[in-house]
Amino acid sequence: MLREVWQLRHFWLALAKHDIKDRYRRSVLGIGWSLIKPAVMTLILTVVFTSVFDVSVREYAIFLFLGILTWQFLTESILQGCNSFRLGNTYLRVRPIPLAIFPLRVVLSAGIHGLIGLAAAVLAIWYLHGTADFLVVLALLPALAILAITAWSLACICAILNTRYSDTQQIAEISLQALFYATPVIYMPESLHKTGWLHTLVECNPFASFLELVRRPLLHEEMPGATSILIALAFVSVAAAIALVALHRVEKRLVLWL
Repeated sequence: MLREVWQLRHFWLALAKHDIKDRYRRSVLGIGWSLIKPAVMTLILTVVFTSVFDVSVREYAIFLFLGILTWQFLTESILQGCNSFRLGNTYLRVRPIPLAIFPLRVVLSAGIHGLIGLAAAVLAIWYLHGTADFLVVLALLPALAILAITAWSLACICAILNTRYSDTQQIAEISLQALFYATPVIYMPESLHKTGWLHTLVECNPFASFLELVRRPLLHEEMPGATSILIALAFVSVAAAIALVALHRVEKRLVLWL
């Protein structure tokens, strides 16, 4: 399946390119909205929460911006991935195509938005704090790979479920909204040290580990902690295995659900 996906790379790259163009058609700012939206959200939340957490604006704004970018990439991939097979309905009915292509199409589109924001974040960090250690920044590459595989795996699982049961997208939205508050996107993990079970819950949250993989090299010029790496790797391994098995099992009958 992976070999077939690679052989059709021009096809799914063209689909992702079409999605980006279609999304920003007749838009004055175009793909610039992928940076403006998280930047405005960061500005608003920074004004609100810097006094609550008693941290400097410079420190908290970048911390928050990286968290919003990572969370936005994962949630966009999952929620839009729910309808990825239905969007590819025309192609699936014409000829057999690897199902993995259609969630991948969604993840690529979300990834382009995320990379634009990440590039802006790196430039802001270098401007505010000076050039970071290049070798430490390279730790972002495996982190981004883990994030991409996780997003694709969850998009595949949700796409299969949503094709069979149309309630899946609503359940995913509610679940992600609840998970948002159990993930240190807008608050710092250190602020939970005195909360007992809540701190333990956040530490075991794989989405918190994904944030750590992105934030630690850029904000602290350190490699992510071993615990965060192990939790992230365990989660992505299980999610990818479930996605691959599920794709294989429904490959021949999914078109009947469309």
